[in-house]
Amino acid sequence: MSTSEDLYIVLEIVRSASTNDIKKAFRKLARRYHPDINPGDRSAEERFKRISEAYEVLSDPNKREFYDANGFYVEGVLQHSEARGAFGFSFKSFNMTSSGGQQAGELFAQFFNQQANRRSPERGNDLEYQMSISFAESINGVKTRISVQRRHSCPGCNGTGRDGGLQGSSCTVCSGNGHTVRLRGRLQFMVPCEQCGGTGRSTRECEECGGESRVVRTDFMDMEIPAGVSVGSRVRYPSQGDAGRFGGPDGDLYVITNVTPHPFFIRVGDNVQCVLPITFTEAALGAKVEAPTVEGPAVVRVPPGTQNGQILRLRGKGAPSLMQPGLRGDQFLEVRIVVPRIADERSKEILKEFAHLNPEDPRKEAWKA
Repeated sequence: MSTSEDLYIVLEIVRSASTNDIKKAFRKLARRYHPDINPGDRSAEERFKRISEAYEVLSDPNKREFYDANGFYVEGVLQHSEARGAFGFSFKSFNMTSSGGQQAGELFAQFFNQQANRRSPERGNDLEYQMSISFAESINGVKTRISVQRRHSCPGCNGTGRDGGLQGSSCTVCSGNGHTVRLRGRLQFMVPCEQCGGTGRSTRECEECGGESRVVRTDFMDMEIPAGVSVGSRVRYPSQGDAGRFGGPDGDLYVITNVTPHPFFIRVGDNVQCVLPITFTEAALGAKVEAPTVEGPAVVRVPPGTQNGQILRLRGKGAPSLMQPGLRGDQFLEVRIVVPRIADERSKEILKEFAHLNPEDPRKEAWKA
């Protein structure tokens, strides 16, 4: 695990989190950033790797205790410390001439150098943006430009929150030494002074960001809303949220879609519904009629004897699936038989003859005990 990252921030939990809290946080983030959920997204793949590594340390009581005591953890450090009691180790217990010892030494050096140059990194906030789109845009997708106010790493201090220039006076915490002694039980070693970053000189907050390490800026962003979004869909854009503080990872941007209702299409999941008006003769004799779909007009076969309210199904004519790219829902047509108005006596005589030749009592069938 990269020693520059706070493992609790990586898992988005507090330091007092219980074992169950750690497990829940890991599961939640793993579902969000798993490579299978974000195919081809290198940023999500890297985030998933960091989450897994953080969980491996914090879910183990011994590793977590060492991490809480020392602010870092590397593989093998517990084995080296066992001979000296609980965490009572020194760097002499590592063989720095071996390849393994050299790697451990480099990790320790990296840890202390990074601690000297920055404060504890914090992940940036996730942002949400509400967007209204038309029904057609939700089916076909749309490219658009939005403006978002978000925090960026301060260019004046490179995200450190401190002025690059040094003051003339010595640091009051380390008395100009540039380091302080850290104690915990039998553990004792020198670390760079957090107040002055190991310089031994007083530092001041960056005037541009006031020590916050970030500045607010309005960005115009070209976004591509994928086909298949619906009302309340949350489209995630990795690392497009607020920048992290002091070098922490960026947050994500979530675009939440609101879809304008269509005049006659109704969407239910990935399926689309609408009414299909047909004539009395089309219902009785059967016919091929034209019906609207989200992709344009399509010819629909109405079977002979079709009843009012009957549902006709058009497979694959619904909305694209947002969760399963390449798949589409179905379209369901509710038949609505339009009763003709009698225009003349001849039509009336024909209908009377039809009733005489086809004596049916639908009420009798409907109310049969």
